[in-house]
Amino acid sequence: MKRVPLAGTRAALRRHLLLTITGAVAAVAVAVTGAAESAAGAVIRHRVAKAAPGLGDAVTVGVGGDWALWDLAHRSIPRLDVGSDDARVGRLSGVRVRARLDDVRLGERATVGGTRAEVTVSPGAIADAIRATAPSVTVASVTADPAAGTVLAAVGPGGAGRLTLRPALADGKVTLAVDGLTVFGRTVPAGRLGLDGLAPGPDPRAAYPLGLRATSAEVRPDGLHVSLEGGPGPLPAA
Repeated sequence: MKRVPLAGTRAALRRHLLLTITGAVAAVAVAVTGAAESAAGAVIRHRVAKAAPGLGDAVTVGVGGDWALWDLAHRSIPRLDVGSDDARVGRLSGVRVRARLDDVRLGERATVGGTRAEVTVSPGAIADAIRATAPSVTVASVTADPAAGTVLAAVGPGGAGRLTLRPALADGKVTLAVDGLTVFGRTVPAGRLGLDGLAPGPDPRAAYPLGLRATSAEVRPDGLHVSLEGGPGPLPAA
């Protein structure tokens, strides 16, 4: 049986102990860094939520580029990717938003260099908006008609009425304007519904958050898609 020198055994034990301590320190460092990153991300999310409160509580914020902790310490974030599947835009709720904020500066006067956003309003969200705008109107269903560029709502008792909405883009804002109303094939004045159109907010003149302006509005099979862009502008203080 081969004997192991005592000195070799001690050296092996020291190496094992050193590796164990180093591994433990590394694990603690990773855990502390992860916690700090989470805290930094929470600060960034708070800023974004304050700038656009309609995004809701389940907003997600991803930092493009370096770590959030590093970016927050240097008060400069090259890119933020923001998402929400339950945003509220005026009368419209349950709206899907995907936005990108470039060159975010977090000094005393926080600013964003530029913003781009894609908003998707589902047929269900449009149906809820019609009910909210005209509570007396029964909405049986809402479907998108991409070929015609319109949204069709079956309204009234038994869905006998056919309400046609068409997106209108003017002055950087989007409205779903009433394009026509028929009941059993006969044209009826849309004013009888108490519905002239669906603006993106209670005050159509109100500005969109982050200085965004709509650049396009398109009806697709899954609903209304709106693209928005914004130039340099301020972010509300935390």
